[in-house]
Amino acid sequence: MQTQVIKVQHPYLSRFIESFIFFSKWDTAPINYTTFPNTNLCLALYADNEITYAKGTFSNVCEINTSRSLYQSRLYGFHEKPFIARLNCTVDQICILFRPAALRAFTNIPYIELVGSENVFEAIFTTTDSWVLEKLFNEFAIHKRVQILEHFLLKKLSFDTLQPRLNAILWMMHERPDNFRIEHAAMGLGINTSTVYRIFYAAVGQNPKTYFKTVRFRKALQHILHVKNAALTDIAYCNDYYDQAHFNKEIRDLSGFRPGELRTIAQYAHEQLVWVLRD
Repeated sequence: MQTQVIKVQHPYLSRFIESFIFFSKWDTAPINYTTFPNTNLCLALYADNEITYAKGTFSNVCEINTSRSLYQSRLYGFHEKPFIARLNCTVDQICILFRPAALRAFTNIPYIELVGSENVFEAIFTTTDSWVLEKLFNEFAIHKRVQILEHFLLKKLSFDTLQPRLNAILWMMHERPDNFRIEHAAMGLGINTSTVYRIFYAAVGQNPKTYFKTVRFRKALQHILHVKNAALTDIAYCNDYYDQAHFNKEIRDLSGFRPGELRTIAQYAHEQLVWVLRD
């Protein structure tokens, strides 16, 4: 399986979309991989595949098989468990990674409707825009696919800014995670905590506590993979876990592996793509 991660080139569009990921697998040998909760939303586009997706309290599994159905599109995100993908056929997959809350710049359709849809692309945009999918999958040069996507998405932007209060909360979570508390954020913005939960969930699709847990996990994951000589106890402390037991439990809940295991089996393809491959 080949994977390419391409950063969005257009400076304005990059405020809303972080990158595109292109997966290609041209043999039929089954392959499985596990990825982990992240703060972005992934809109995945497929051609000639049937997608079976089961997301529950204890499962988060996507299975891809051959189909005569021309196109499918799925929205993946808000994970609280590892994401397991089972590829049983050839796959040509294009992923659009939206920044936190940025999907709201393109649509106001409730998240619950989008996550359950097999045709998210048409739901977000319109059925008359399905020609873009045909144009994308008929083009095999990655740089040209990027050009098609960026040109199309720029035209489809409906709102050019996020709510100021939401921006402030997201900034505090990502840039000052060691000091972040929902109660302090609410006080600093002059609102109550219930309002923080309401505006955050409406824009991001996840409650702020769960989202912040993912922010902390992703920062810890980078330390685990890149600072090989750092003691795990130091990584736990640096990322604001209560103690080593809290660190071990949360990493295992979100990744399916203990921190020490991740160091040996996880592969780093990109900042937004860390996975465990299994043939």
